[in-house]
Amino acid sequence: MPLPPNFNEASPEDRNAIAKVWMKRGIALLSANDAAALPEALQCFEQALAIRRDLPFEASSWFRWLLTACWMNRGDVLTRLGKPDDLIAAVQSFDDAIFHLQKLPLEEDSQYRGRLALAWMNRSLALRAQATPESLHAVLQSLDHGKTVIEQSVTAQLPVNAALLPILLINRAALLLEVSPPRMLEALQVTEEALILCRPTEHLNLQAAEIGLKARHAFCRAVALLLETPPVDTSRADDWIMQATDKVDEAMQLTARWENQGAAAPFHALRHELFRYGCSLLLAYQPHFMAEFLLDVLDSEQGSPLLAQDAELCRAGLEALNLAAVELRRRGPLDLGLHGLERLINLLESLNQARERIQKHCAQRSTTP
Repeated sequence: MPLPPNFNEASPEDRNAIAKVWMKRGIALLSANDAAALPEALQCFEQALAIRRDLPFEASSWFRWLLTACWMNRGDVLTRLGKPDDLIAAVQSFDDAIFHLQKLPLEEDSQYRGRLALAWMNRSLALRAQATPESLHAVLQSLDHGKTVIEQSVTAQLPVNAALLPILLINRAALLLEVSPPRMLEALQVTEEALILCRPTEHLNLQAAEIGLKARHAFCRAVALLLETPPVDTSRADDWIMQATDKVDEAMQLTARWENQGAAAPFHALRHELFRYGCSLLLAYQPHFMAEFLLDVLDSEQGSPLLAQDAELCRAGLEALNLAAVELRRRGPLDLGLHGLERLINLLESLNQARERIQKHCAQRSTTP
């Protein structure tokens, strides 16, 4: 789009109107989620940036605010492009956004702190994509800055978007499991913080539900690493296992509720991963609880009928039951303490009964028109 004649002599408002056209075009391209459109979107944001950098933002918070939008969107595109040079440029773009956001009168409008927190969070995503030990350390610092901004917004009684903090916490928990060595205990604590924020609304709000499921997923990953990384703290292992299986149970109940509303499709991948994790955890450490867990999820008379109709969950459940029976036989009655043989027979019978009930429901599903 060519600039009009005498553009440099136009008023700041008229020049910004041209920048706004470039911004809208860039946002439309970015929203298309088409990788092929990203270079053009970048050009649009850079055109808008070139105009807004020359506006009198030192004398106008409004023009500075508009300038930060250019830096933010430019950084977003560069992060999505994902090449090493793009990621370095993305971090610099977010740094420029942060510089100008910090010069805004933060006490006047909650949007200022909200975008500032988001800039720190987006900066962390660009750093995380670089995937170097140095960049991962910088990610944690960026998230710490973002959390501080959110906390300050509460103190100033200008709260930002309520979803920002739990999203930040989930990103931090995931990162704590990626650094070397992983910081599992910190990740457990961070996921619990996120769940405290999500639980009150996760049955009513889809975004809160998604964050809550991701928090439980990160918690389970942290427990898996704790149990796999020597030396294992045996005094705490049983408690970790109990908490993790509770998280899986909660996730199944939560997704079942959203299934009843026909809105659980975005959660299917997380649900299946958590279900398989629950099966794996019980198989490795508590196979005697496998039947109870699977019936709670897959028996339509005990759990959600909609979950019981999921063919993939049924297959995974039946496989887990067979593996649990093999594992219990391998361990033998001595592993079950007093009256071990009797307990082993009863446990194997409970697994068999659970298998029959789940097979029945799977068969009913396959024959239902």
